[in-house]
Amino acid sequence: MNHSSIEVANKQGFAYAIGAALLFSCKPIIIKWAYSYGIDALSLMLLRMILALPVYLLIGTIIIRKRNIKLPAKHWLSAAFVGLFGYYLATLLDLKGLELANAQLERIILYAYPTLVIVLGAIIFKHKVTKQQIGALVLCYAGIICIFLQDLSLQGKQVIEGSLLILLSALSYAIYMLFSKKHIDRLGSLLFTCISMTSATLATIIHTSIALSYGELNPNEWVLSNELMAIVLLLTFAATIVPSFMISEAVSRIGAANAALTGTVGPIMTSIMAVALLGEIFTLYHGIGMVLVILGVSRLKPKTIPAQKQPEKKQTAEGSQ
Repeated sequence: MNHSSIEVANKQGFAYAIGAALLFSCKPIIIKWAYSYGIDALSLMLLRMILALPVYLLIGTIIIRKRNIKLPAKHWLSAAFVGLFGYYLATLLDLKGLELANAQLERIILYAYPTLVIVLGAIIFKHKVTKQQIGALVLCYAGIICIFLQDLSLQGKQVIEGSLLILLSALSYAIYMLFSKKHIDRLGSLLFTCISMTSATLATIIHTSIALSYGELNPNEWVLSNELMAIVLLLTFAATIVPSFMISEAVSRIGAANAALTGTVGPIMTSIMAVALLGEIFTLYHGIGMVLVILGVSRLKPKTIPAQKQPEKKQTAEGSQ
C-alpha cells in the first residue's frame, strides 16, 4: 500500500473515531431522559441489549457464512470474553454511575480511558509513550479535574460514588480497547463487534435473571410507555449500534490509543447538550475545563499508521479461501 493510501486510511480511522465519540456523547443525555420515566440502570441496559442483539446476530451470521470462517473455539471464547469488558461491565458501571452523577461529569470521567489505554499499554505491552501524548494528557486531565471538583462541590457526596463507578467503567473500557486489536485483526472489526455485543447481551440477561430471583430488581416500578420505548430505541441505534461499529473500524485503522485519544472531544459535546437539553449548570470552571480539554486534543496529531497487508489467496484467519 502506497503513502497516499496510508494517509487515506489514517483520515478514515480518525473520522470513524470522531463520529463514534460524537454519537457516544449523546448517550448520557438519552439515559437521563430514560431515568426521568423511573426505569433503573439494569432494566434499561437489558432493553437496549435485547433490541440491539438481532442486528448483531444478523450481521455476524452473514459475515461468518460469506467468509466461511473456521477458527478454534478458544479464539471465539477469547473474543467474547474481551467483549464483556467493553459492552457489559463498562456499560453497567456507567449506567449505575449516571444514576448518581450528572451527564457532564459522567462524560468527563468516562473519557479518562485514553490515559488508561496508554498507561496499561506501556505497562503490559511496553508501548512507548511520547512527550506529545504526555503533554496532551496533562492538559486534558487538568480540564477534567477542574470540572469534577466543581460538580463535586455543587452536588455533594453522591457524586463521589457515582464518579468511582464511572471511573471503573473507564478502566473496563480501556481494557477492552487495549485487547481488542488482535481480535479485530483476526476476525475483522464487524464480526468482533458482533461477538462482543452478543456476549454482553447474554451476560446482561443472566445478570437480570439473578437480580430478579434475589428480589434486587422490581420491574413494577416503571412502565414501558411509548415515550420511554422511543427513548430506548434512540439509545439503542444512535448511541449503541452505529458508534460501536465505528469505533471498531477506527481501532483497526489507527490503533487503540489513537482512537481513544481522538474520542476525548466527546465530553465537550456532552456538556453543550447537557446544558441545552437537561438544564445542567455550566460555570466558569466548566468553561476553563473545556478549554483545557480542547487544547489537549489539539496537540494530538494523527500518526502514520502502517498499512495492513492484503490477505493472501489461501486459508487465513479471516477464513476466506
